[in-house]
This record gives sequence, C-alpha cells and structure tokens, in this order.
Amino acid sequence: MKKVFFFVLLGLIALGGCNNGQKQTYKKITDSRSGKPMLVGKVGRDVLFSEPFRQWAQQGYDDYQVDTSALDTVKLPDFKMVIVMGTWCPDSRREVPRMFKILDYLHYPSDSVEIYCVDRNKTAGDYDIRDLNIERIPTFIFYVGGKEKGRIIESPHKSLEQDMVEILVK
Repeated sequence: MKKVFFFVLLGLIALGGCNNGQKQTYKKITDSRSGKPMLVGKVGRDVLFSEPFRQWAQQGYDDYQVDTSALDTVKLPDFKMVIVMGTWCPDSRREVPRMFKILDYLHYPSDSVEIYCVDRNKTAGDYDIRDLNIERIPTFIFYVGGKEKGRIIESPHKSLEQDMVEILVK
C-alpha cells in the first residue's frame, strides 16, 4: 500500500511540475504554408523545448551568450512577462530561446511568464489576445505592478538585455 501511495504521489508531483502551475491549452496544427507543425494557444516553455521544436529552441538557447554586464549593474524590479510568438516565425525562433537564457540567468520564476503561440493571423487558438494589440512577433511585454511598462517587438533596438533594463528601470 505504501508503494502504491508513493508512486501515485510521485506521478502527481511530476504532472504538476510539467507546466509550472500554469494552465496550458494549445494545439499542434499543420502550417498550411510550410507543411510543418506549429503551436497555437497558451504553452509552457517545456513544450517549446520538445519535439518537433526542440532543435531550434535548444540550439538558440545554447548558442546565446548573455550580456551579464547589462544585467549586473542594476536591480530589476519584480515583473511579469507575456511572450507572444510563432513557432513558424524566424524572429521568434531566434529571440525567444535567447530570452529564456536571460531569464534563467536572472533566476526568473517560470510562473511569472505567459507564452502564447500564434498562427500566421496572430490568433492564439482558444485565447483571445486582441487586447494585447500584437502586430509583429515575437513580442515581449513587461508588466510591473500589473501595469505594462514596455515591449520588445520583433527584435531588440540594442540587445534584449539592454532593452529589458531600459524598460524595467525607467
């Protein structure tokens, strides 16, 4: 009986840890333009680092060198972030893994980021994200105290780190 309880408890812990406590509702569909799989909906980071997206996500993460000097000179406030991206989008494939590497450097809590994957029409499946006014992706939206502080849209002006600091410390 104790063994059964242990394995049930272990299974529940494993399932609960998969999405960092955030509800994920997404679909894997086929992109009509490329014929490749794409995600739409709310996802966890773990989904982006699984097949068939793992190769570009992991390579982008591993290859990126965080500009620690831009981050170590200031104290960032507590913030939340929304990422709107497309698994089909070259800019998203480049910038999103880099942002994850920066967030890991900062020991940023995974449950403070929401990730929405959109199709080519910038819709996120069952999630209505029209109020986010997304025109280009990826879009990184930073919130402090529940209010939007700023965005990095498509690609940073200086660097992800420097743009993030300018948004959060202004």
